Amino acid sequence: MAEPQSDLSHKAAILQRAEWNKWNRFTWSGLLIIFFGLILILIGLTLQTGAYSPEGILIGLGIITIIAGIIRVLIGLINPFTPEDLDAISASAQRERRSRRVLHDTKITQEDLDTLYQTDQESDGV
Repeated sequence: MAEPQSDLSHKAAILQRAEWNKWNRFTWSGLLIIFFGLILILIGLTLQTGAYSPEGILIGLGIITIIAGIIRVLIGLINPFTPEDLDAISASAQRERRSRRVLHDTKITQEDLDTLYQTDQESDGV
């Protein structure tokens, strides 16, 4: 079941565009967030008002902001799956949906529940 070459090239183009969009969105915003965190830390350091003061709060918020920025940059740098991997993931997702549908569509009547309850009662010795 080989796919036509045009379909594979189309998937590769879509993947390349998705990589570019993700890199553009997350990397630049992550760098901006890191810069904002550095500004918060610098403001906190210049206050010099004591340990339990706005200085400590600004430095803590700056550190948290820098960590969030680093995570955004890493998300931007990690590339998505290849088209072949995406096909395997979608096939496994379809199998999982089918198995859920089979379980959901299975009808249990009140009579079946009563039988199960009686069997359970008998096995407990009640």
